[in-house]
Amino acid sequence: MAYVDWTTRIIYIDQSELTEITAGSVYGLDVDWLFQTIHDLQDDAEGMANPDIMRHALSYTLSGITYAQAVEIINGYRIQFTGPASPNDHYAVVLTGGNNNVADVFIPNPVSVISNNSAGLAEAAGADAVWDEVLESGFSAREIVRLMSAALAGKLSGAATTNVKIRDINDTKDRIDATVDPDGNRTSVTLDGS
Repeated sequence: MAYVDWTTRIIYIDQSELTEITAGSVYGLDVDWLFQTIHDLQDDAEGMANPDIMRHALSYTLSGITYAQAVEIINGYRIQFTGPASPNDHYAVVLTGGNNNVADVFIPNPVSVISNNSAGLAEAAGADAVWDEVLESGFSAREIVRLMSAALAGKLSGAATTNVKIRDINDTKDRIDATVDPDGNRTSVTLDGS
């Protein structure tokens, strides 16, 4: 369960409280869950005796577009993600469901934080609509996260050759296949985000 060390102002969030997106390597942190969890921590006697942890803005509609809520961690509080089996186990946390400043206040460790903030992040009709949105060069958000996960934590082979391959997190396929020159510069890249 998430908890706050009120002396150090560190909010601890365990890996087990996150939503698994890719087995053992990529997890989601929903901003609404973060808001509810922090609200619960602040409303007990100990929480009320300490400075506020966050500011929260509800979603709102402007000219027919509903914009996502925002959660801002304030007053020097920081977030520590915990839970890898060993200090060298890496996992990524994708922030979803609203704008936030978690990437600014998290304590770096073997956990990577992928922020999806956007000026005017709008609420989608469903989660799949967001993940299936084509962002760049025909790749959806879902495919881009898979490629980023591979690049950050996938197995690498051929680093000393002219053909470098990077596997997906589950080690089932090559996500990135790059031809490089003798200086290591990529001359061609094949990406598989499927």
